[in-house]
Amino acid sequence: MDQDLADPADNGRGIRDLMGLLVLPALWLGKDGRTVLRLMAQAVERLVPLRFSMVEASILPADASDAFIRIGGSDADPEAIAQWRAASAHWPRTASIAASAGEHTSTPIGPMRVIRLELGVSTQGGGAWFGSDAPDFPTFTQLAVLRAAASLAATGLQAARLEYERAEADRLKDQFLAMLGHELRNPLAPIRSGAALWQTQGVTLDQIRRTGAIMERQVQHMTHLVDDLLDVSRLSAGTVALDQALLDLREVVGLAVEQSRSHIDAKRHALLLDLPDAPCTVLGDSKRLVQVVANLLGNAVRYTPPGGRITLSICATATTVGVAVTDTGIGIEPAMLGRIFEWFTQVERSTERADAGLGLGLALARKLAGLHGGTLHATSRGLGHGSRFEVMLPKAQPAADIPPALPAQAAPASPGLKVLVVDDNQDAGITIGMLLEALGHTASVAHHPYAALELAPAFQPDVFLLDIGLPGIDGYELARRLRALPGLGPFRMIALTGFGQDKDQRNAFDAGFDFHCTKPVDIAVLDKIFSGIAAQKALLV
Repeated sequence: MDQDLADPADNGRGIRDLMGLLVLPALWLGKDGRTVLRLMAQAVERLVPLRFSMVEASILPADASDAFIRIGGSDADPEAIAQWRAASAHWPRTASIAASAGEHTSTPIGPMRVIRLELGVSTQGGGAWFGSDAPDFPTFTQLAVLRAAASLAATGLQAARLEYERAEADRLKDQFLAMLGHELRNPLAPIRSGAALWQTQGVTLDQIRRTGAIMERQVQHMTHLVDDLLDVSRLSAGTVALDQALLDLREVVGLAVEQSRSHIDAKRHALLLDLPDAPCTVLGDSKRLVQVVANLLGNAVRYTPPGGRITLSICATATTVGVAVTDTGIGIEPAMLGRIFEWFTQVERSTERADAGLGLGLALARKLAGLHGGTLHATSRGLGHGSRFEVMLPKAQPAADIPPALPAQAAPASPGLKVLVVDDNQDAGITIGMLLEALGHTASVAHHPYAALELAPAFQPDVFLLDIGLPGIDGYELARRLRALPGLGPFRMIALTGFGQDKDQRNAFDAGFDFHCTKPVDIAVLDKIFSGIAAQKALLV
């Protein structure tokens, strides 16, 4: 080595070689990982008398370690790669230089002087072997060149992985937007057709009722899509709060079946229930656990051809209790079993399956099960053999002496209320006002917050129904000003808005709202709120 260092000609050649390697990053800019390794190996072969080079590294993010091999200046074929990987299993992997003076390593092309260099700062980044039959390999200059090349290749591989991730993110974004457009257009079509039918001269009362029911179902479908997207945001941000209580899992299953019954019947599926006689107690959020089971049922309905069979059973171990949904559907390929719980992932998407959804249901179900300390797993024997999804939750001790629930009493008919609606969307404001009039209330509509402030003292509303996204001042500020406005009698305030995150609800209550409803509001929910307000008003009279 000392003679090598003292040779000015060799040192000058080494500097030129190293400078030449610096152009490699420009050559592999935007290239995939294999191209990066090929360019690196080709450059090194021009500078160092190598018989082979072999790189073991993860070419793509999250992939298992792959091998790239060049022998005698050419890429190795797949059969040779398997042979070389088997041979390299016996080569040293920890030392930077595996060969000392006079030492040779057995390789598939004969004894070679072999060195290993890491790709990156640790062995986790992968490694590169370089082999030569030259008696002085590696010289000081050759080692410097190989180290520089390995370092540049590690940087190039990382850049290729980042480029792949960026391109994959763009692909998934485009795929998601296409799915979202499809899923929103489907319910919009019957809504638009129904609106057009209502404007024809010959429309009958029966047609109005039938199309009204259709439009209501489609709005519920669109609302469910939006709610799922909001849940993705909440779960990703870790802001989902559980309202936990002791629950009988049989009741959770019953509510989920009731929620899914229309979809099951529409596809003529046979639903078989296998439930125990004894209570199955868990500690959980009833709404969220119903959502988990309903999502599993919805997945089975969607991916089972019409006339199939779905079995829903409760299973238990010594410490856990859970729900299993088994179907006779299209099944799941083994390669997909590890991906079906990822956001926006679907087993199949085609024009033959128009109700494929956004690919959120299973991911939401697993996340919600995890929040309850549970697990969700899927099994399938492959395409055409159906699938089984099993959610398991920690078993809870049943509460003793739980008093029976008092029978619900019908609310008395409520007198009409005076309601001031404030919404800058004129169509939204006018239609909600018409609906309130049809429900027996007196409604006045303002499309600007300042108009509402002027109208309120003369109108003396019992209820303010306010949008949040208003011009000039938002609904929160309008609520504060209305609370401070002199001359108003007792009133309640309802936020009716498209902002539905948990923080939006907190902001509404902090601003003085009594209720928070997310658009499009369920009319039954709104009517229940008004009935409660009317009942309280009647007690004060």
